[in-house]
Amino acid sequence: MGVDSRIGSNLSDELDDNAIISVDCGTNTSWAARFIDIRKGMKFSVSGTLSSMANGLPYAIAAQIAFPERQSVAFVGDGGLTMLMGEFATAVQYSLPIKVIVIKNNTLGLIRWEQMGFLGNPEYGVEFSPIDYVKFAEACGGKGYAISEPSEVKSTMHQAMKERKPTIVEAYVDPFEPPMPPKVEMGFVRNLAESFAKGQPYVGRIGLTLFRDQVHSILKNLHSHS
Repeated sequence: MGVDSRIGSNLSDELDDNAIISVDCGTNTSWAARFIDIRKGMKFSVSGTLSSMANGLPYAIAAQIAFPERQSVAFVGDGGLTMLMGEFATAVQYSLPIKVIVIKNNTLGLIRWEQMGFLGNPEYGVEFSPIDYVKFAEACGGKGYAISEPSEVKSTMHQAMKERKPTIVEAYVDPFEPPMPPKVEMGFVRNLAESFAKGQPYVGRIGLTLFRDQVHSILKNLHSHS
C-alpha cells in the first residue's frame, strides 16, 4: 500500500464524526473516493459538475467560517492548489484552523491519463516545477508537514490534525500511479497502448507501476481469503 492509499485511510482515522471534507478535482478525487471513510454526520464536497480545479481550498475556508466548531479539511492535488494557493494566507489571517492535504506528484495527473487512456496520445504539458508546500505554509504563518514514505503517514497525519493553526500536509506520491476505474474497458487499454506506440515518455516507469499495483492486488486478495 503506497502513500496515496494510506493518506486517505489514515486521514479517516483522524476525522471527527461531523467533519467537513472539501475535495479538489484531479487524481486526488479518485484517492478521496476510494480511501476516505465518509460517515453519517459528515459533509463531503467536490466540484463534480464542471470538474473545475482549485475549489478545495476555498471550499474549506468557507466551511470553516460557516461552521467554526467543526473540522474543515481540504483534500487537494498540487495542480489544483497552485491555482489558488495564496488563499492559504487568508486562512492564516483569520485564524481558520483548516487542514490542507496535498497529494503531490508535480503533475496534472488526471490530464496525463486522459491524454493516454481517452485520446491515445502521448502526454503533453502536464509536468510542472515542484513547490515546497511546507516552506510555503510556514512563510504564510501556518504549519507545514511532509510525507514521502508510507511509514510516515500515520504519525505525521495524527500530529498535523491536532494543530490549531492552518496546516498543510504535503504527501508525495508516485506520479505514474493511475486513477484506475472500477472496471477497465478495452478501449482504455487500446488507447494506452497506442499512446506508447506514439512515443509516450516514461513507458518503463508506467509499466512498472501498473505491474506493482497488480501484484499488490493479488496479494491483498490472497490475504483476504487466507
